[in-house]
Amino acid sequence: MVSALVTSVAALILLTQNPAPQSSKLAEKVPPPCTVTGRVATATDGTPLKSSRVALMPEHRTRESQVYAAVSDSSGRFIIKDVPAGRYQFLATHTGYVDQYYRSNEADAGVILTLQPGQEVKDILFRMRLAAVITGRVNDEDGEPMSLVQVFALRRPTEDELEEWEDVSLGSQRLVLAAAAQTDDRGQYRIFGLRAGEYCIKAVDQDEPTFQTGHESVIREALGSQYAPVYYPGVTRQAETVVLSSGQEAQADFAMRRIRGVDISGRVIGVNGKPADAFVYLEELGTADFGEDHSSTPDAKGEFKMKGIAPGSYVLHAQQRSSGETSYHASQKIEVGGDNVDSITLALGRGVSFSGRVQLSGAGTVRLERMFLQLVSNDDQSARAWTRVKTDGTFQFVDVPDGAFAFRMNGLEENWYLKSVRLGADDLLAKGLEVEKGESSGTIQVMVSNNGGELGGSVTQDDKPMIGARVRLTPDPETRFNRFRSRTAFTDQAGRFSLIGLAPGRYRVIAKASGSDRENALSSDPQSVSLSEHDHKTIELTVASPQTP
Repeated sequence: MVSALVTSVAALILLTQNPAPQSSKLAEKVPPPCTVTGRVATATDGTPLKSSRVALMPEHRTRESQVYAAVSDSSGRFIIKDVPAGRYQFLATHTGYVDQYYRSNEADAGVILTLQPGQEVKDILFRMRLAAVITGRVNDEDGEPMSLVQVFALRRPTEDELEEWEDVSLGSQRLVLAAAAQTDDRGQYRIFGLRAGEYCIKAVDQDEPTFQTGHESVIREALGSQYAPVYYPGVTRQAETVVLSSGQEAQADFAMRRIRGVDISGRVIGVNGKPADAFVYLEELGTADFGEDHSSTPDAKGEFKMKGIAPGSYVLHAQQRSSGETSYHASQKIEVGGDNVDSITLALGRGVSFSGRVQLSGAGTVRLERMFLQLVSNDDQSARAWTRVKTDGTFQFVDVPDGAFAFRMNGLEENWYLKSVRLGADDLLAKGLEVEKGESSGTIQVMVSNNGGELGGSVTQDDKPMIGARVRLTPDPETRFNRFRSRTAFTDQAGRFSLIGLAPGRYRVIAKASGSDRENALSSDPQSVSLSEHDHKTIELTVASPQTP
């Protein structure tokens, strides 16, 4: 006991005489955390909203990014502690209400909240508006309720969304999904959580299988769809919109129309000339929104059949089932009229194959196996190819059809960028990939980097910071092959914005006023900026002032 006591005292003396300076220095370098407090209430009368969820989400997210959140108390108050300094998206959610972003006017993504080290932000107020609801009943031609019918609430895309789409050919006529529901055993559905606005409502005779449906899904697949998709108030093409106000509950009933569908049948042949274990699905061409999902699994002979297909233009796809990274596929355009379509043969492995490798440039690591590569054709929806990257960085595109393709990569973290893609001497980010019959395969070299540039700056109007402005950066010149490099940022409470992980090159930058009136949106004059690796540049953008009548 005495020996142990002497040892402990000796250790304490040594620690006192030789403190750990490195630990002290590290502690001194850690910036003090921030605190954000506020209140959540209704927009109509300011009633406190208990159990609202409030969250700060980093603007530039990585795998290590953390969300800082809290729940409001009975007085609607919340406090979020120990938040590191930085730039955050800030929002509040509550069941039955529309998500509310920090200083949002309900038509935009709100304002970025920038926190300085040790800052205490107080008295934030989220004013929540009741969400709109669409309810209704779906019957068949005899007035009997139809269960497991999907009902979609669709809306027009905003100008911002159109600008964000890489495929500019989609056009403003495409509708996007706002929310969906499935009818119950009474044929009733309820779509909730909708913002005020205009919606097209569509009922489709297809179900999302759940544990409650039992054998119903299997039986429905065997029979095929017997009813045509219907838009409210009962037409087969896009019709009138339903205008919803905050908190409104609208009624939209459907009477489904039985159609005479046709059968599509054929077989899938593998690369070895034998029946292939594949998944076959049908893609409707020219549709402006969500259509029916038709799929089939070939039998041991490679034969498949789909029933109840409505007239129209389609692309039939076959995707080989494979546990590895190599997966062959085939596609064929078909026109469906009043007669069955049979004797289709989808032959896998008839296209060109390209092997490749992803390499890293710069410090740090990235999860290569999370990367998903695509060859995208704007001219032919039946022409496409995709693959996943292996843990060692290698990949292989197999069965690539003829066509002109743009290269795309998904799965990169925000501070990484696609630096180069080359096939021999060809730069695929400049001219794309041309595949022709008889062309030999090759090796695609892909380089990703985290040595990108950063662009920050401020947006002003009438010499004042413009809060919540939308800053859009696009390659200059912009082509279908480099359009993916476009980026968007929003200004914070001081009118400042930040873009990171930008590929070296020349860009065009413009700022727009945020809000719902996109046709009359005010904007800045475009500015040009050139970035190199590791660049940290700043610019100032001035948005024109509104003209007085």
